[in-house]
Amino acid sequence: MAICDKFLEKNIQANCDDLVVKGVEANGVIINRADIDFSAVVFDADNKNVISNLVLKSGKKGYEISVPTPNPFSGTTTTMEEGTNRKTFTNNLGFVILDNGPEVAGIIDSLANGEFVVVYENKYKGLQKSTNKGDATYQIVGYYQGLKASTLENDKYSDDTEGGWNVVLTETKSPKSALFLYAGNAADSEKAFQSLTNLKA
Repeated sequence: MAICDKFLEKNIQANCDDLVVKGVEANGVIINRADIDFSAVVFDADNKNVISNLVLKSGKKGYEISVPTPNPFSGTTTTMEEGTNRKTFTNNLGFVILDNGPEVAGIIDSLANGEFVVVYENKYKGLQKSTNKGDATYQIVGYYQGLKASTLENDKYSDDTEGGWNVVLTETKSPKSALFLYAGNAADSEKAFQSLTNLKA
């Protein structure tokens, strides 16, 4: 009988040479989940929490999310959930759209009924580690179950959104606590992240 869960194989301790910091950078990439070529996605051979190549289908691309606020992607969390047979994880991705109007309404309508994958950039990047420098930089949510809108709210008098939109996208029952985009080194990972918004030939 297969045992899917691994036994603990690492020490649990703070990385004193590269202390974790909180927060997310202001730019991310949102992708229609149906546009990912799952058959071509490459996972790292040694760590199944790492995707080394996130491949999009021909003619598809991701779209930039820009959140120019003091705390971009506020409300982004991962929480363990009890299941019938095993524990899973719920991912929430929060952001604001500091705009409103017909074009924004079209985006909101798409978010309301779509299913998405988002790649965002952590402030903590793991660049001082002795190996796999930068592997904590780019985090992926929605890969397994898809992110779906759980909050789409426009409050004309909100100080948080300045009359724009508050958005929360949620993925439930993810089997992994986290996934990262890491192409073997920091420079190639940055190129892989930036390439997601380019139309695939």
